[in-house]
Amino acid sequence: MKMRKLLSSVILISIAISANAERYKYENRNKGNDNPPGVAANCTPATAATELDINNTRALIQSGGDMWWDFNRARYEIPKNSDKTSLFAGSLWLAGQDVSGQFKVAALRFRQIGNDYWTGPLSTLDSEIDPETCKDYDRHWETTRSLVAEYSAWWEAGQFDQENGTTTQEDLYPAYTIPAVITEWPAHGRNFDPYNEDYYLAPFFDRDGDGDYDPLGDGDYPSYVLTGKSDCSRRVKDIYGDQNLWWVFNDKGNVHTESGGQSIGMEIRAQAFAFATTDEVNNMTFYNYELINRSTFELSDTYFGQWVDGDLGNAQDDYVGVDVRRGLGYFYNGDDDDQDASGNLGYGTQPPAIGVDFFQGPFQANDGIDNCFCENDYAGALAEDGIIYAGQGAGYGDGIVDNERYGMRKFLYHNNAAGPTGAPSIATDYYNMLRGIWRDGTPMTFGGNGYDPSNPAAIPASYMFPGDTDPQNWGTDGVDPGNTEPWTEVNAGNPPGDRRFVQSSGPFRLGPGAVNNITVGVVWMQAASGGRLQSVEDMRKADDKTQALFDSCFEILDGPDAPDVTVQELDKEVILMLSNGINSNNFNEGFEAVDPFLAAPDSIDTNDDGKNDVRLTPKEKSVFATYKFEGYQIYQLADATVSTNDLNDPDKARLMSQVDIANGVSKLINYEYNSQIGQDVPIVKVDGANEGIRHTFKIDQDLFAVDNIRLINHKTYYYMVIAYAYNRYGDGFG
Repeated sequence: MKMRKLLSSVILISIAISANAERYKYENRNKGNDNPPGVAANCTPATAATELDINNTRALIQSGGDMWWDFNRARYEIPKNSDKTSLFAGSLWLAGQDVSGQFKVAALRFRQIGNDYWTGPLSTLDSEIDPETCKDYDRHWETTRSLVAEYSAWWEAGQFDQENGTTTQEDLYPAYTIPAVITEWPAHGRNFDPYNEDYYLAPFFDRDGDGDYDPLGDGDYPSYVLTGKSDCSRRVKDIYGDQNLWWVFNDKGNVHTESGGQSIGMEIRAQAFAFATTDEVNNMTFYNYELINRSTFELSDTYFGQWVDGDLGNAQDDYVGVDVRRGLGYFYNGDDDDQDASGNLGYGTQPPAIGVDFFQGPFQANDGIDNCFCENDYAGALAEDGIIYAGQGAGYGDGIVDNERYGMRKFLYHNNAAGPTGAPSIATDYYNMLRGIWRDGTPMTFGGNGYDPSNPAAIPASYMFPGDTDPQNWGTDGVDPGNTEPWTEVNAGNPPGDRRFVQSSGPFRLGPGAVNNITVGVVWMQAASGGRLQSVEDMRKADDKTQALFDSCFEILDGPDAPDVTVQELDKEVILMLSNGINSNNFNEGFEAVDPFLAAPDSIDTNDDGKNDVRLTPKEKSVFATYKFEGYQIYQLADATVSTNDLNDPDKARLMSQVDIANGVSKLINYEYNSQIGQDVPIVKVDGANEGIRHTFKIDQDLFAVDNIRLINHKTYYYMVIAYAYNRYGDGFG
């Protein structure tokens, strides 16, 4: 059964519209100011903010290099509409040294002091920018895959009309208007004086290959991969997600009043994106940064990093950890009860875990050879044996010259406090933390809280609190620390608190004109039982899917689009009418898609004797990997906060109706990984009636009512309609 993107639409039915409750009833002023302070010179601080909210997450993204907060409150809400948040803030940190030993640092936390980033692209001639350009680019360009796909289909219909003398475009797309974001897409910079911006900015699909973006004449569009495949092995060059925010910012717009470091001259083209699915990906968000060094100097000992302040509900009772093999830094609750505190809603007695996977770091400097991972003898020996964790990087020893990329090489936490393990305040603090060094210059060491300056025998470490995820001792350069228990905050006896971390990549040389990509993904899981540590384990398993998504260039097989729903309200009853418009991939209920990763066997067993005795033809093999539309499910939801992840919880969702094609297919089963037993288990997803499709549904009962089950006038009810597909993998060909 196709249960990856059974893209669900939540239909809110109200006989009488109910008032919305106030969303945020609290303030958290210990983190930042209500309004970022201004600074004296040139560009003013960025102000644009847009929500990434297509799935189970509502994440606020700022245009000035920071995200997940509104300068006052946490705005990484998950589950969406729950008023519970798991992250408070995050940003890029960049640092290196020039030939004279001067620190070049660009970083951001809470804008309490000022800014290190401003919006807009830099001049390709002198890496400068003016205040008006910063204002011009203080925005996000928000697109959705469905919006761009509809535009492309509309344009192609018009071309068909021109060639055949038909009226297809007018018939299928009456009164269609090209969305403004497509015509305003910043595909090209102003490559003339006084701006001298790069002519090619935001990626676009160039239909006729002439190098110019022309959506009106040529049918060009923002670079979603609507056909074919994307190639991100060298760099992320397309637009991804079911929803995408694209923007550009820099570190030259003004004086660096956050870090106090000198500017680098970095232009950063960013995208934040998410997918709407019915699996763990529905809880994930992704971020890619293309970094272009517009300066004329080279930086040595350069580091790029992702800084994260994670508040899981109650901000004062969290721990951090790192999974070295996965390149994953994460937060989890300090105990099994996340209580409300300081106006923040807690997650209760089954707290979730949230992590940031550092998929892709910067390129190692070109040297004309295919490097192994051999920064020291120990690492080189491991690389020769083929033992390289996914989190350590990519491209090493693969036979391709100069494609080596760093992964996460350092992971350091810090507290919301003063002292050597506290928050950074000057440029050297930021640079040291990116290098895994405490504020006072003391290297991070293995064990305890990682800070042991008076112990000459302390073992230097690259990763704090790795638990049991570093069996090869990468983080200690092959030195066995000799501990009898994994190094975690729990085992170290640390009290829970308000934690932040920075995960970084380096050192490397950054030359003038160098282009790099950093890609990270945020993964969140809340186990159904087993406490906070089971949430950590489930989050790690879900992170494997984020890595697989990145490895496949975020190629997600789309399921049938949810139908359009027309509602007719009557006395104590509601009529739902389903339809699929011409723009739906399930128009005429003809959805069909091939999963390229689902390989068919060469032969099958047709008589249950345990022997594969019938060879499959190429056509029969294709059936194994082909999903076709099968039916609809209609759920009643307990309230507006229920998402597709909650459909198996009878306290939140109850199946009201199900219809499917009368084709002999009834019970559909997925095999899903169970982290508690470590293997796939069969899960019944649909027990179909096999009586044919219908499109009109009369609803007069409240499935959550205790006594009188009839619908009540002037009360709000919530429904979700799902279209699903299945394939015949394992069914045989009898």
